[in-house]
Amino acid sequence: MSKKTSWVHGATGIKKYPWTTQRTVDLGTGKVSHSFLVIPESPCPLLGRDLLTKMGAQIHFEPEGPKITDSQNRPISILTVTLEDENRLHQEQKPPDQGIDSWLQRFPEAWAEIGGLGLAKHRPAIFVEVKPGTDPVRVWQYPMPLEAREGITPHIHRLLDQGVLRACHSSWNTPLLPVRKPNSTDYRPVQDLREVNKRVMDIHPTVPNPYTLLSALHPKKQWYTVLDLKDAFFSLPLAPKSQELFAFQWTDPERGINGQLTWTRLPQGFKNSPTLFDEALHEDLGEYRWQHPEITLLQYVDDLLIAARSPETCVQGTEDLLKTLGELGYRASATKAQICKSEVTYLGYLLKGGQRWLTKARKETVLRIPRPQSTRQVREFLGSAGFCRLWIPRFAELAKPLYQATKERQPFNWTEEAELAFQQIKTALLSAPALGLPDVSKPFHLYVDESKDVAKAVLTQYLGPWQRPVAYLSKKLDSVAAGWPPCLRIIAVTALMVRDADKLIMGQEVRVITPHAIEGVLRQPPDRWMSNARLTHYQGLLLNPLRITFLPPTSLNPASLLPNPDLDAPSHECTEILAQVHGVREDLQDRPLPDTELTWFTDGSSYVHQGQQYAGAAVTSETEVIWAEPLPPGTSAQRAELIALTQALTLGAEKKLTVYTDSRYAFATAHIHGAIYRERGLLTAEGKEIKNKQEILALLTALWKPKKLAIVHCPGHQKPTTPIARGNFLADQTARSIAKAPSQLLALQFPDPGPRNLPCFPDYTEQDREWMNTLPLKQVKNGWWTDINDQTILPEKLGRQVLEHIHRTTHLGARRMMDLIRHAKFRIRHIAELASDVTTNCKACQLNNACPQTQTTAGIRCRGTRPGIYWEIDFTEIKPGKYRYQYLLVFVDTFSGWTEAFPTKRETAQVVAKKILEEILPRYGFPIQIGSDNGPAFVAKVSQDLASILGAN
Repeated sequence: MSKKTSWVHGATGIKKYPWTTQRTVDLGTGKVSHSFLVIPESPCPLLGRDLLTKMGAQIHFEPEGPKITDSQNRPISILTVTLEDENRLHQEQKPPDQGIDSWLQRFPEAWAEIGGLGLAKHRPAIFVEVKPGTDPVRVWQYPMPLEAREGITPHIHRLLDQGVLRACHSSWNTPLLPVRKPNSTDYRPVQDLREVNKRVMDIHPTVPNPYTLLSALHPKKQWYTVLDLKDAFFSLPLAPKSQELFAFQWTDPERGINGQLTWTRLPQGFKNSPTLFDEALHEDLGEYRWQHPEITLLQYVDDLLIAARSPETCVQGTEDLLKTLGELGYRASATKAQICKSEVTYLGYLLKGGQRWLTKARKETVLRIPRPQSTRQVREFLGSAGFCRLWIPRFAELAKPLYQATKERQPFNWTEEAELAFQQIKTALLSAPALGLPDVSKPFHLYVDESKDVAKAVLTQYLGPWQRPVAYLSKKLDSVAAGWPPCLRIIAVTALMVRDADKLIMGQEVRVITPHAIEGVLRQPPDRWMSNARLTHYQGLLLNPLRITFLPPTSLNPASLLPNPDLDAPSHECTEILAQVHGVREDLQDRPLPDTELTWFTDGSSYVHQGQQYAGAAVTSETEVIWAEPLPPGTSAQRAELIALTQALTLGAEKKLTVYTDSRYAFATAHIHGAIYRERGLLTAEGKEIKNKQEILALLTALWKPKKLAIVHCPGHQKPTTPIARGNFLADQTARSIAKAPSQLLALQFPDPGPRNLPCFPDYTEQDREWMNTLPLKQVKNGWWTDINDQTILPEKLGRQVLEHIHRTTHLGARRMMDLIRHAKFRIRHIAELASDVTTNCKACQLNNACPQTQTTAGIRCRGTRPGIYWEIDFTEIKPGKYRYQYLLVFVDTFSGWTEAFPTKRETAQVVAKKILEEILPRYGFPIQIGSDNGPAFVAKVSQDLASILGAN
């Protein structure tokens, strides 16, 4: 991209777009240098006048159709591709497997190209169970272009001839969608079974996880065969009773079909098809596995992989597998077969020499993704890149800004940090290393580290004197663990990484290397940082000497990919560090100070009496009140306790102070939670902002004011028989009694209503004078006219200013303001309309006053005062409808009579709200009132939908 940009004015507004640098363009008639304007939102490439001029393009409109030629009258053909797909024009075709012909001849019944469509006749017909109480679903067939219909017709004919489809009459119906195949003009039929899937019973998915499937592959088995079963789901028969669920509408004049077709085999798009087929094939191949223990057979639905130590064993295993598949009725695809090779592609991975690599196509898929323009596109990129996260060190740390960008916010904000992370992940993919296949016969080494609240680890195994990486693991810590000190945080990191590694190492021995000695901390844990449930979980997972061994840290930690600077620093004991960071102030005591100078008691109270809430806080000694104050209504008891404790610490500055409180909340905030908030930030365990944030900050600041401090918890509501009970009782009673005292009030400053005196000379307009000529006037004083009742006539402009000043100061209604004007001996032209307009347009009144109930005569509609503020709406039915548009939604502006009409498929309030937002609001502004003869419930539903969409309460 160049630095040149241009403003583009389109239907949706004005936006700035960049230009590319000068590029060499082959126009067919010659090469030119040209710069292009890049508009990602454009649905198709557009040829500008500048490029058409260089091309010398000429358009001829002739009876047989338009022609486009160059300046020499030669025809021009144009092929358009996206920039991301440009490399596909130069991709080399894979050479065909030279040895596949002999396999086709020896096992013709195992190949779809020779044996045709397979059928596992030994398998019972599959019965699909519908959820109880479910009614049949009928979804109309979508309109289909002629080209698409002609494209899928041959496929429908083939499936009818093979018996996969049959004619039927069913109460169920779902639409058929034509999907164009990539880089082709051919279409394939895809049925939209989403509504059927909602009404069918769920079964537990048992399809293996591709993330861990290759862990069962021994790295010394380096000869592979990969088979892909063709039309695998069609190999399993479907019970006749269940066939009715998958019916679709089809019209074919060539074969005389005008009705419904349904599937006789397990259909594609059905949610349970992968699980049902995977279980059936796994059961059928059980005997093959038992007969060939020297071969590893991996199955992922219809993708099969066998691995052997020698080519001879691999050939023999492939022959037996093809023979077994043919006898069972399954068919493999010869075009996708990879037979007895030392390098194969399986599930998007390249297997070679006991290692797995990311395929070039997989990398290109991620690298071709353009810069995201929405949160959905960010999620799509993270999903594609996340498939490769085992090959990307520190993936979770790199992707952290991208995960922040996925949070719902308007408008979408693409920051510099997100752009940097986006490019770093792509760069890391280009240098993705080869990962060794896990060998479960050897122990594993797990190097663990943590930075920026992200857990990182490298899983390795020794290969001779070297350590070969098996996987790069990373994951973000939860908000609770992220708030712990480093010596505790590493425990959560280790547990998180061990759980992820367990998916790959199949429960084998693992040696964990961390920068902290966490084993001792786990055996003698601190009691103030983590819950018993979490501690028990960590101890049960990590304190397993038969499987997990902790080793001292190394000078080079592969998890951080940097030398460990802590090894050069003085060593530390994690238990001692944790003991020092358990609180905000190290010398803060929870028992009374032996040399205390002051002993005070604090309490806060909040209660409701006769429907009124009262709150107060107090600080007392055993016998006298030190400080007491009422708090604003609505103050909670916890907030009052914090205020009281903060006030005691402030009053006891530079003193040796012992403070008693019966509040567990205030006591824990000072002793325990303060340190957690310092590490985690003022957030809850769910990552949300804590309550009473300002009061907690004030308390944590006040902790440092006394010279020596002890905050002691004492039981509340005890009989005053001991000094502590008497002091706590006095604080409690003082807080309750002071709560009813008058609280401090804030002074309310009203806006300046303007000067009290009238101007020296009036400014009557021509309209004012014409109106005054119709009145019985009495006299003129300094240019001011009065009527026979001694009412001074104000100019209309001045009268409006007077009304606005009165309303801004008092917010009185129109009638009351007119009374004030009349008693003040003033007369204003059109006073009723002016007063009504002032009160109607007052924003404060609109926000605080209840919606006025306009009393209108039945059958009479009001008229708007200006265009676009009052619309009447109604639906009318169109007969006959076309393309399922059966209704016409009509909007009529009551002021001007302007009409807007839109064809719709339904007559619902949601449709009305959608049209208001898409058609009325952008052109006419938001309406003040909507009328309809469909009843108040319908209008209310429209208003509710609009409020919901706009995010209003």
